[in-house]
This record gives sequence, C-alpha cells and structure tokens, in this order.
Amino acid sequence: MAYNAAPLERLIEQFAKLPGIGRKGATRLAYQVLAMDRAQALEFAQAIEQAHTKIHRCRVCQNFTENEVCSIC
Repeated sequence: MAYNAAPLERLIEQFAKLPGIGRKGATRLAYQVLAMDRAQALEFAQAIEQAHTKIHRCRVCQNFTENEVCSIC
C-alpha cells in the first residue's frame, strides 16, 4: 500500500468526490495535476474557482449561465 503526502492525499480525496471518479481515477488525476508546471496548475485551479463563483443556474430553465437568465431563454 502506498502512503501519500498529506497534500496529495487531500487532492486525491477531492477528485474522488466527483461522480464517476473512484480512488484509482482520482489518483491518476492528482498525478496529472502534479505533472503540470506551476503556471498550468494555477490556471487549472483558477478555472475551477472562477467557474464556481461566476456560473449559476438560469432562473427560468436551470441551465448554467453567467447571467440571471441564460442566452437560450
């Protein structure tokens, strides 16, 4: 059994919370993030943060949008 450093283990646990991602897949994703150079990893983290803060559900159809009402509605 491999023992991971705490930050790596935390990253694996977070990826494993995603639907359809088990421990093995989460470990692969975490290793891919660690293989990125620092700029790529920060860009990846910023994309997650921005999507989480700027995207929400359309009040009409529940589609994802940056606006109160999506472009479809």
